Amino acid sequence: MSWIRHLNPHEQSLLRETEQQLLTPPPPRGKLGAWGEKKLTQLAEKVPENLKTQLTNAVSNALEQMRQGSTWLVSRDAVIQRLERDLGPIRGSLDILRQPVHRLDAFCADLVQTNTTGLTLEGAVTGAAGVVGLIADIPILYCCLFRIIQEIAIVYGFPIKPPQERFHVIQVLDLGHSMGSAHRPDLSRQTFQMQEMIGQGTTVEALEAVQAFGMRSSGPQTQALVRNFRLARQLALDLLERKLLQGLVVIGSAIGAASNYQLARDVGLAARHTYRRRFLMEVALRRSVTG
Repeated sequence: MSWIRHLNPHEQSLLRETEQQLLTPPPPRGKLGAWGEKKLTQLAEKVPENLKTQLTNAVSNALEQMRQGSTWLVSRDAVIQRLERDLGPIRGSLDILRQPVHRLDAFCADLVQTNTTGLTLEGAVTGAAGVVGLIADIPILYCCLFRIIQEIAIVYGFPIKPPQERFHVIQVLDLGHSMGSAHRPDLSRQTFQMQEMIGQGTTVEALEAVQAFGMRSSGPQTQALVRNFRLARQLALDLLERKLLQGLVVIGSAIGAASNYQLARDVGLAARHTYRRRFLMEVALRRSVTG
C-alpha cells in the first residue's frame, strides 16, 4: 500500500483508526454474554425451517433488487444539496475529494444517526406484530440499510449506479452484519481488496470470484444467484438471532426496536469506515499522480 505515504499525518491517523476498527477482532464475550449467545443459537435451531426459508427468501429478494440496480432508494442530488449546506458549492466528485475528511466524517455520523432513529421506530411498530411483523420488517429494513450505505458512498464522492458499486454495497452490508463476529477482520480484508480492484476497473465477475472464495463456511461457487442465496441465508440467520425474541408479541416491540437500532448502527459504522478508506486511498492516488 505505497499510496499511504501520500497522506498527511492527520489522514494517516484516520486511516489507522479505520483499519483498527475493521481489522481488530471484537473482544471475546464475557460468561454472561457467551451464555446468552449460546441460548439464542439453541433457540434459533428450534425455529421451524419454513420460517427460516421465508426469511431467507425475503433477504434474497432484497439483495437481488440491489444487485439488479435499485438505486432509486437514494437521490444523489438530494444528498449533495444537503452536503452543500455544510460545505458550500459542490460541482462534482473532485470537489468532494478536496474536502477535509473529518468534515465528511461528521456529516456521515449525523446521517447515520437520522436513519437509525427512523429504523428504531419502524422496528418497534413491526416488532409489536410478532412473527408476522418480523417477515414484514425485512423489505423496509433492508431498503433503509441500503439507503444508509448509498448515501454514505455519495458523501465520500463515489457513484452508486455502476454494477461494481452495487456489488460493493452488498459487501458492506455483509460486513455490517458481521461487526460483532469473528468474521469481521476477514470480511474487511476482502472488502479492501475489492475496493482496490474496483479502482482498477475490475469486472463484476472478478469481484464475484473474490467473494466466492471468501464466503463464510463455503467453497468457491460458479453461479452469482447461488452465491447471493447463500449470502441471503447467512444474513437471514444472523437477523433471526438478532431479532429472535421479536416473535413474542408482548416484548416484540422492544426487541424489534433494539435490533433495528443495533443493526443500523453496525451497518452505518461499517459503511463510514469502508468508504472513508476508499476516500483516503483515492485522495492519495491522485496526489501520487499530480505530485
